[in-house]
Amino acid sequence: MLELLFEGFINVLFTPASLFALIGGVVIGVVLGSIPGLTATMAIALIIPITYYMDPVQSLIMLMGAYNGGTFGGSLAAILLGAPGTPAAAATVADGLGLALQGKAGKAIKMALSASVTGCLFSCVILILVAAPVARYALKFGPAEYTVLMVFSLTIIGSAAGNSMTKGLIGGVLGLLFGMVGLDRIASVPRFTFGVIDLAGGIDLVVMLIGLLALSEIFVQVESVAGGKLDAHLPPPKNSEDDKLSLKEYLANFKTIMRSAAIGCGIGALPGLGPTLASYIGYDMAKRSSKNRSLFGKGALEGVAAAESANNAVCGANLIPLLALGVPGDAMAAIMIGAFMVQGLTPGPLVFREAPDVVAGLYAGLILSNILLFVFITFAYKMFTRVARVETTIIFPVVFIFCVIGVYALNQSMTDLWIMLLFAAIGYVLTKFGYSPATLMIGFILSPLFEVNLRQALLISGSNPLVFFSTPITWVFWIITVVSVYKIVKSKKAAEEA
Repeated sequence: MLELLFEGFINVLFTPASLFALIGGVVIGVVLGSIPGLTATMAIALIIPITYYMDPVQSLIMLMGAYNGGTFGGSLAAILLGAPGTPAAAATVADGLGLALQGKAGKAIKMALSASVTGCLFSCVILILVAAPVARYALKFGPAEYTVLMVFSLTIIGSAAGNSMTKGLIGGVLGLLFGMVGLDRIASVPRFTFGVIDLAGGIDLVVMLIGLLALSEIFVQVESVAGGKLDAHLPPPKNSEDDKLSLKEYLANFKTIMRSAAIGCGIGALPGLGPTLASYIGYDMAKRSSKNRSLFGKGALEGVAAAESANNAVCGANLIPLLALGVPGDAMAAIMIGAFMVQGLTPGPLVFREAPDVVAGLYAGLILSNILLFVFITFAYKMFTRVARVETTIIFPVVFIFCVIGVYALNQSMTDLWIMLLFAAIGYVLTKFGYSPATLMIGFILSPLFEVNLRQALLISGSNPLVFFSTPITWVFWIITVVSVYKIVKSKKAAEEA
């Protein structure tokens, strides 16, 4: 395999068409990913028609470059505008924007970039070494195992709740309820649609995300401008160090980066979970184990590193079930299956035998896309930061327009625009009354996965609740959940006493 991988590197680096395809994919991905609403998945969908006329290696590495670039591109908008360009960058908003408002936008971008590249390269190594064994292990996860995993994931709400656990739980329950809008996933009966046909498919995550995090922030800014506060959106660096990321700072966060990379790999290897959940779990784990918890949410480099390493580690890891089993890990992987089939290839165990050169080229392209991403952002990040330093009266109307265009472009639906505005109002009200919008979003993300797997497990077992304690995997997750809840309660009590 190492020999094939070496040949894959040679093929990509010394074939101009392959190299241009990879560069084009990364640049398009970054640009579209940095615009709220135009996600990495949309970047891939826009590129697919171009790849019809390319050979298999060129088409696949261009798509992977766009996915990798788009996943990182979302963090640029998250840091500079407080509006995540992609759902995967939602966990980066609080600390990324917090650092940017301190004049440390350059430092935050460089930490996000370093963590992203490290996380993705780590997942590439895991992909190359253990694709088949990890995929076979992932097959052991049934509805009961996924349900207990979702229960554990819901404990993230406790950390995101701030000082009030009650407010956090209220936000999480609201998110679970909003996630139930649309057709019942088991009985196919409409729920909470109020006769609106466009709601039959549920509320789109991107629409909710932009309204809840991006537009609500714009409303807050408009209020401050109306109150007489008028200044630049982001202040310039106070000194040269604010625009740099030192090796010492990177190494200080290296443990966090690697832990989040491992979490991202684990989440990516399980079909259906995706980078958004990985980033929140990685962020939550970093916050719990940090010695500086008070900085999280206000401008912690560790928070940016944790979220970005986790979500980019999914890029390589979700190819594990795709290549080893032919099972897509998320929407991007599903599109990749189509790209394989257009080229006359079927993802799965046989692809390693039928087209080992294509697999090796894909591995090489994914690794090289990280190097190209690092080089491109290192030279281009100042351009992004300059744009974000104009006055609030200019930057936020522009962001608002991008949000409207991005949301409408998803489904060409006016209903989506109204839903975006609804969640903008909800986010504004939650912020005003001390609730964390992140808790609502976490509940929303987990709602469909939790409901479907819970009900499937109960249907399979004849409504026997013991099914959730029936395998070693479920017991492991129950133990982790109990420990997690204990630590959250303990930390909350310590904070109240302090």
